[in-house]
Amino acid sequence: MTLLDAFERRIVGALQINPRASWRAVAHALDEHERSVARRGTELLSSGRIAAVGIRRPAAPLLVRARCAPGSAPVTSEALAARADSSFSYVVTGSTDVVAEILTRRDQVAHLASVELATTPGITHAETLPVLKYFRTIRSWRVGALTPQEAAAMGEPQLPLDTPAMEPLDLPSQDQDIIDCLVGDARMSFEEIARRAGVSETTARRRVHWLLGQDMVQLRLLVEPAAVQLPVEALVWLRTTPQNIERIGDSLRRDVRVRYAAALAGSAQIVVDATLPTSEDLYRFVTESEWTSGVESFDITVVVRARKRGGRLNDPS
Repeated sequence: MTLLDAFERRIVGALQINPRASWRAVAHALDEHERSVARRGTELLSSGRIAAVGIRRPAAPLLVRARCAPGSAPVTSEALAARADSSFSYVVTGSTDVVAEILTRRDQVAHLASVELATTPGITHAETLPVLKYFRTIRSWRVGALTPQEAAAMGEPQLPLDTPAMEPLDLPSQDQDIIDCLVGDARMSFEEIARRAGVSETTARRRVHWLLGQDMVQLRLLVEPAAVQLPVEALVWLRTTPQNIERIGDSLRRDVRVRYAAALAGSAQIVVDATLPTSEDLYRFVTESEWTSGVESFDITVVVRARKRGGRLNDPS
């Protein structure tokens, strides 16, 4: 994994706040030359080291914890990653072999749980855990490369919030086409979006702003944690009492080490995805953090391979 240098990390930090920001806006916020920002940022995007993508608003998101036949975890992870409705697919250590998030519809959950997962290659047992509430997603995860002043210049809210899952509205086909454009490339120009959706550029600009404002599609900047010197990634499954869920979730939402945290229905009440520099930091995360008060027990599964993140397939190598 090639590490990003300090300048590249600052560009990433700016685009995490606003994935559609112009190079001029990024350069202004970072007090750097626009040409240097544009050249380096374009190189990062074209090389695939970072990606700006969109995620459709989930209607019935759920996590899948799969145990696999010996040696088949990569095959299962690949199969789940290949699904158009999967957000991420990880091979992990511990009692679970593969973890994936599926962004499905409520009327499709029964078939997914009873048929589709049962026929997924390699799976010997699958547990489905519906997401009840997001405390944090990778949309509000930050690499920590910006000063508060630089973040404010990019429009960073004081504490980014992630909206809970809602049933999506029925949208006209042109809006669906626009969402498809943003899912594939969150930085696609209004001119190109207009051409693909068959609308005027003015209409494309107006509809993009409306869709983003209504949270019909959520934009995020993807970067591998290891590329920003956070090579240890773990999913921590927390068990607690109902009265502690909201307090623990709020604490996790404020913890900069957390990429993703959600309340679940199932054997664990909360899942946390944390990225850290070392195993010692992971140990301190689960033993010394504010959120540990009220946790009755927990499991740790370490991510050893991320085949898909943010709806985007990673290099299989």
